[in-house]
Amino acid sequence: MSDFLFSPRPRRPGELKRILHHWLAPVVAEVAEYTGAWGTLAVARAAHDPGPVMEDARGITVLIGEPFARGGSLPAGPAVDPERRAAVHRLLLDGGEVGWEDRLDGPFAALAIDTAGGRGSIVTDLFAWVTVFAAEPRGADRPLVIGTHVDAVAEAAGARGGIDPVSAVQLMGYLTISYPHTLYPAVRQAAPGSVRRFEADGWTDEGRTYWRPEERTAYASPDEAAEALRAALVEDVRLAVAGQERAGVLLSGGEDARAVLGAIPREVRVQAFIYGEADNREIRSARRVARAYGASLEFARRPAGHDIAHFEPVAAMIGSQHEFIDVHGYGFHRSLGMDRLPVVLGGYSSDALLKGDNVRRWARRRIEAGEAPGIRPAKPPALPGVRDDVLREAAERRTAFRRRVAEIRPASADEWSYIYPFSMRKYAAVFHGNRRLFRSHEPFMCNAVVRVAASVPQAWKLDRALFFRAMRPLLARSWYVPHTRNRLPYFPHAVNAVARPLLGLARTARALATGTLNAPQESWPVWEELVRIPLMAEKVRAHPIRESPVGAVFAADDPPQAVARWPGLSQLVALQLAYLTRG
Repeated sequence: MSDFLFSPRPRRPGELKRILHHWLAPVVAEVAEYTGAWGTLAVARAAHDPGPVMEDARGITVLIGEPFARGGSLPAGPAVDPERRAAVHRLLLDGGEVGWEDRLDGPFAALAIDTAGGRGSIVTDLFAWVTVFAAEPRGADRPLVIGTHVDAVAEAAGARGGIDPVSAVQLMGYLTISYPHTLYPAVRQAAPGSVRRFEADGWTDEGRTYWRPEERTAYASPDEAAEALRAALVEDVRLAVAGQERAGVLLSGGEDARAVLGAIPREVRVQAFIYGEADNREIRSARRVARAYGASLEFARRPAGHDIAHFEPVAAMIGSQHEFIDVHGYGFHRSLGMDRLPVVLGGYSSDALLKGDNVRRWARRRIEAGEAPGIRPAKPPALPGVRDDVLREAAERRTAFRRRVAEIRPASADEWSYIYPFSMRKYAAVFHGNRRLFRSHEPFMCNAVVRVAASVPQAWKLDRALFFRAMRPLLARSWYVPHTRNRLPYFPHAVNAVARPLLGLARTARALATGTLNAPQESWPVWEELVRIPLMAEKVRAHPIRESPVGAVFAADDPPQAVARWPGLSQLVALQLAYLTRG
C-alpha cells in the first residue's frame, strides 16, 4: 500500500514530496506531487500498488489500501480494478457519509479533493486499520495537514519541535499511545469508521461516524455466529485470489494461517513463507502444515541482530506510533520474492478479534461467573527513572480511554480498549510494515469478520470456542499437526486438555535429546537478549535518548543506567524514539 500527505493550502513546490520521500524512501517506487489552488498532495506509491490516485475534471481521489468494492452494477472485487476504482472515485467525490461499511471492505483510507471547490473529505475504515493522522490548524502559520505517516504529517505542519512526554512514556511502557493522541501534541488520529470534511481553512465539521462496534448479540447461538464467521473468511479469501494462478501465505506453527490455507481454492498454487532465527519447533510445524495443504514453503533464517541491523529504515517507515521491532520481514520481502507475488495472505488479528486474547484473567473470571467485567484503572508503566507525574498521567490517560470505549461497549470495554481502534494493538506494526513491503491481504480484517467479532458475547470467544466452531472444517487437512504451543487446533478444548501435557512431555524429551531445551521455539528473538548485543550498544551511543526531546521524561535525579533496567521491548522503543526525534 502507498501513503499520502496533503495540505488544503498550496505548499512550496517539492516540499511535501521531499518529506514523504525522507520517511519512506526504501519502500516506495516513486513519490508524485500534485498542486493547485485547492492545495498540495504528495503520494508515495509502493512498487506493488498499481495506482492509488485517480484524477478527472471533478477532482482527485486517493485510495490507500486494496479493499474490495461492493454494491453497484459490478460484482464484488478488488477496488484497484480500473472499473471499480472509477466507481469508488465517483462515490468519494459525491461525498456520501453513510454506507461505506457496505461499499469498501477491508483496510483502507480515502481522500477526496474537489479541485474546483477547494474542499474535500477523508474516509476511514471500520477499525482505522490504515490510520489517518491530522495536524490541527492553528492560524495561517500552521495549516491543516492530513496523511498516513504520523511523523511526515508533523514535519509538514511544523510540529516536530516538541513532543508529548505522556505519549512517549505510553509507547515505551505500554507499547501503544492512547487514541486519539500521537507523539506530537498538535497531531491527532482520525476516528475509525468515519467521514470528515475540510476546506482551505481547516475542518468544516467534527466528523460523522458511519459504523461503530456497538455491543450487541446479533446471533441466536454460537453455531450461527460460527457459520457466519466461516462464510465471511472463505468469501474474503476467494475474492483475494480470484483470477490468480498463485498466491503467498505468511505461515507459522499456529492455526490462523492454516485456516486461511484451508479457504484457498485448491487450483491456486500456494507459496508459503516463514522466517526465524533457528530451525526450531515453529519452523518444523510450518513445514508439516505446508505439506498438508500442498503448499511450498520458503524458510528465511534471520541472522542474530537482524532487527537492529535494519533499525533505521524500518523505524523511519513505521514512524513513532508503533514499535519498529514488529516488522519481522524487512529484507525478506525482496530476497524471498514476496514483493513479486499478486497477493500475500496472512492470519493477523484473528487472536485479538475472535479468541478473547485480550480478556484479562480477572475479567475472564467475572465473565465465567456471568458478570460484566467492567474496566480497571491502568497501572503506571514500570519505567524506573521516569518522572512520577508523567507516569501517573500516562495511566490516567489510558484509563480515560477505557472509559471512552465503555460508552459503546460497557460489558467488554477492557478487552476492546486493547484492540479498537487498531492503533491500540501492541503489534500493529506487523500490518503497517507488511502493507508497505508487499501486496499484503489480511482476511481476518474484512468487514464481515469484524462485524461478527463485535456482535458476539465475550464468553463465546473464550478458550478459542468460536474460532474452533468456525474454522474446524478448514483445519481438517492438518488435523495431525500440533500447534507450536502444544495443542491440536483441529480438536476441541476437552481433547486438548489431555493432549497438551502429553505433547509438552514429548517435546521436552526431544529437546533434552537434541540439546535444545533452552532454545527459543518460536520465530522471534528474545528481546532481553537482543538489547545486550554489541550492535544495540552501538546504536544507543549513536542515538542517546537523554540528548533527544524524549529526555524530558526523566527525573532530574535519574541515574544514567536506569534505562538498562527497563524491559527489553521498552529499551528498543526508547532507541526508536531517540532516533526519530533527533534534530
